[in-house]
Amino acid sequence: MASKYNGFLIFVNNYKKKEIENGKKPPHFKALINIVTPMWNELTAEEKNNYKKIAVELNSNEKKKKDAQQPKQIIDMHKNSSNFYEMQRFITKLFRSISNKNELLNKNFILVHINSHTHYGEHYYFPAEIAALEFNLKDGAKHTYHQIIGLSKIYPRGYAGGMREYSDKFHRISCWEPHPDDYEKILSEFVKFIEKVKDAEDTCEDLPYIYTIETEIGHNMMQTKQSLDQLYRTVYPENPEAVKNTKPIFNIGSLERLFNELMNKMEIERPITSSKTAHDILESDMYGSGLGCMYHEVRDIAFKCSKARVLQWMSNMCLFIHKYSGLHIRPGKHMAIQLKNGSKMMIENEDVPLSKFNLKYEISQSTTTQKPNNHLS
Repeated sequence: MASKYNGFLIFVNNYKKKEIENGKKPPHFKALINIVTPMWNELTAEEKNNYKKIAVELNSNEKKKKDAQQPKQIIDMHKNSSNFYEMQRFITKLFRSISNKNELLNKNFILVHINSHTHYGEHYYFPAEIAALEFNLKDGAKHTYHQIIGLSKIYPRGYAGGMREYSDKFHRISCWEPHPDDYEKILSEFVKFIEKVKDAEDTCEDLPYIYTIETEIGHNMMQTKQSLDQLYRTVYPENPEAVKNTKPIFNIGSLERLFNELMNKMEIERPITSSKTAHDILESDMYGSGLGCMYHEVRDIAFKCSKARVLQWMSNMCLFIHKYSGLHIRPGKHMAIQLKNGSKMMIENEDVPLSKFNLKYEISQSTTTQKPNNHLS
């Protein structure tokens, strides 16, 4: 395996660090190389050798670190497998306990999507954006939670390049940008949002399950869990055992599994000719504007927004169940309203009802022409 560091790279990183300390934003890597190369060439052989010695030492420490991490990675793999099995058991038990369709229609669930400050090589994940949606089949969207989170004061300085590369590709929230970073407040508000779906008679101290997609490009369930665990460790560094415990703090469920169980409970029989999986249905129709947060909307990348994704996941599930069961659909609550300017809109808070007159919307003909024979409401 090739060495991670060399003398020239150490020299480049030192220059970059000094630029940051002087309040300057360093250029991208290619431009940085062009600036630093002439400076490197002017160094004496002895000066270059000093940087090479630092590189040798860092590579040696990196190897020791990775060797020490291997047993932990094996333990984590077994632990994650166990958590996934427990999640499957929980969802099966939950739906068996729902005795009738009225109870099912009123059962609240929470969907979550997290865009992470990510460094793949170092397996580092920290929330850059958290979006959560409380919904049920009867009412559609009930409440949403959304927060963009900054990392500019605490990001691991050696990770900046890899993290910037990831953010540029997947969500455009840079680790250098000064977004909200009161992590204790953010964690507290998120936990309070999750706890809202607990039944009044539920005395269990565990947090309810929150559901996310098992895997998509640049994102999966494990990143969601590790991001939230890292947020918790940042707020409560004096209690590391809390996240090492076999019992997870955040219970992450499979959205695909939830969708399949909802379809089974609604007694939906899909056509034999249909080749679409639950995952295919959930991930469809993700493009368009109006459902994302302001940060992503103004950059014309609403489809990369976590809030847009949870709203679209819910809408895709409800529309599919509507198609095969007659579930009553309310525009703006189960599916997006198509506005005159071509953008989409969802009423994200049930406590702020809006009338048709207020919205002045035009519902597209493609959705209003669907009229199943029977309606469940």
